[in-house]
Amino acid sequence: MNFAAITAGVGLVGTLLAASLQGGPAFSGDLAASGIVDPMTTGGIAAAASAPRDASGDIRLIDLKAGATCRTEAPPADGGLKAAPLGTDCAKSPSLSRIAYWRSEPDGSLVMADAGGRKVLEFAPGDGVMYESVYPSNELITIVPARG
Repeated sequence: MNFAAITAGVGLVGTLLAASLQGGPAFSGDLAASGIVDPMTTGGIAAAASAPRDASGDIRLIDLKAGATCRTEAPPADGGLKAAPLGTDCAKSPSLSRIAYWRSEPDGSLVMADAGGRKVLEFAPGDGVMYESVYPSNELITIVPARG
């Protein structure tokens, strides 16, 4: 009988301990006001403004006629018309300097538009590059993955 009581007691304590370790209590208040977190600020740790942008998916636009190249974020994959974050280096290209918006099409092409929403450039998936310009036909612009 003594062995059975001890075994049951140890089992109950172990169960309660395991349950308390699986997750903390739900708390929806101010942690600093509750005393759980020390609100003191030190100079040793700088506050993070925002998480750094992952640039591993960046692209490089190369205007072969103008000799201009610029790096930017990859175009949106959702198909919606989005603001194109083309930098000042793209301003060296007469064609790329007109770009304000872009979108990916369901067929895999990429369309770039001016501030009025009019199509300026269209790109098709390329052979050896990510995209090649196909509209207008006299453009020679390629898009490749940005490296370094």
